Amino acid sequence: MCLVIILVASPMAYSQDASSPPVDPASADSAPTVAVTDETQITIKELQAHAAFLASDTLQGRDAGTEGGRATAAYLADELKRLKYLPIGTDADYRQPFGVGYQNVIGLLEGSDPHLKNEWVVIGAHFDHVGFGNPLNSHGPFGQIHNGADDNASGVSCLLEIAEALCGMPAPKRSIAIAFWDAEERGLLGSAHWLANHPDLSQVQFYTNIDMVGRMRNDSAEVFGVRTLPGLRSMLARSNVGDIQMKFSWAQRDDSDHYNFYLRNIPYSMVFSGLHNDYHRPSDDVEKLNFEGIERIAELLTRQMIEVADYPGQLTFRDICRSEQMNAPPLASLPSRLGVNWSPSRQKGQTITLTNVDADSPAGVAGLQIGDELITINGVDVREIDNFIEWIRRSPIHLDMDVVRAKDGAEEQIALELKGFPLPEGLLAARDAAEPGVVIVTAVTSDSPAAQCGFRQWDRILAVNDAVTLENRIWEIERDGQLMKLSRTVTPLP
Repeated sequence: MCLVIILVASPMAYSQDASSPPVDPASADSAPTVAVTDETQITIKELQAHAAFLASDTLQGRDAGTEGGRATAAYLADELKRLKYLPIGTDADYRQPFGVGYQNVIGLLEGSDPHLKNEWVVIGAHFDHVGFGNPLNSHGPFGQIHNGADDNASGVSCLLEIAEALCGMPAPKRSIAIAFWDAEERGLLGSAHWLANHPDLSQVQFYTNIDMVGRMRNDSAEVFGVRTLPGLRSMLARSNVGDIQMKFSWAQRDDSDHYNFYLRNIPYSMVFSGLHNDYHRPSDDVEKLNFEGIERIAELLTRQMIEVADYPGQLTFRDICRSEQMNAPPLASLPSRLGVNWSPSRQKGQTITLTNVDADSPAGVAGLQIGDELITINGVDVREIDNFIEWIRRSPIHLDMDVVRAKDGAEEQIALELKGFPLPEGLLAARDAAEPGVVIVTAVTSDSPAAQCGFRQWDRILAVNDAVTLENRIWEIERDGQLMKLSRTVTPLP
């Protein structure tokens, strides 16, 4: 993660030049190197091996433009070649030289859809660090090797394992670019250079940034960028097989590579395990990394990348996210589930005669009309329903209505599907434009049926079964990035 922009660098030779010759693109197709399987290829053992090399004294802090930086780039290029990613650097190589001896390392996993493969989703991590440190980029002491185990050997190791896992799965519809950025510590230069020189930025649909994921504590991590793409929070929750507690932040940090994508209206996500006292110090060593935490984040991001790459709709940047300053969603009222109005003077003991029917509502689609009289719904006599609005709010999705038609007085049975989710009594809810189709719990009354089911304020309802009674109803919710099922008892989602 970038601390400051360094304007002047002093080249220093840290190791022998470990560069390798350009790769013939014909020899680096996108075929997987391991058998296709439902299980990812992410292992703690391989994470440890990658991190041990990247954070070793041999590379002397991976300062951009140095021998250590070039040796790191060669290692990453060899890994992408081993995994048979397509080289998309310069001159049919994985590397993209720029600046004063800097070089990005980039490979492509081609998508399977004939049209969507031309769209790219990118996942990246910067591999440079600050060498021996100086007053501009280190918290000291200076003159010692800053190995940068968390910043960002953790992210690079994580991305290498993700790259291997993706090769072991069926190719997604969109293409996935794997990017290792150089000179991030000098002002996000590597990602900026790639974006500035990409021939068609409209091709780049989404970016995931991996920067400092090695110090997970209390099973939790911060997540940034969730407001930049509609439905992104739900995607992350569905991908969270490691049961990480996510702290969603609306801040648009400008200190890592995702920011260059954000400035170009490209939606992004970034998972971050947090700052610590070893940040930009020589003490940021591999022995302090939480590899189990890195593994869980790698599993999460692998599945997120597949879901984004297979997303059937358009990956549209939410420009309004730039002005959303507080971590409280701009809520709107829930739409009517049925889409009708009736006489406001109607009381219990009376049937319901419709005074308005919204054309595109469930009632309108089912053919209900003004003047129709509702007699029974799912076998319940409408005259026995006191608060009809509340009753519909709690109703199952499918309704069978006995109706007396206004046009001829004939009785007819009509089936329809209500919009939205049935909500238990004692729960208030709203919607958020950033999460289409999701219902947000805004309040729960104590000792209510909703409270007995285990609902809490700010739970997000994703789905519900169509059971008629509360006792048989199960809601699928997201709470802090974790999926749960709520009924009369709270159970984890299998």
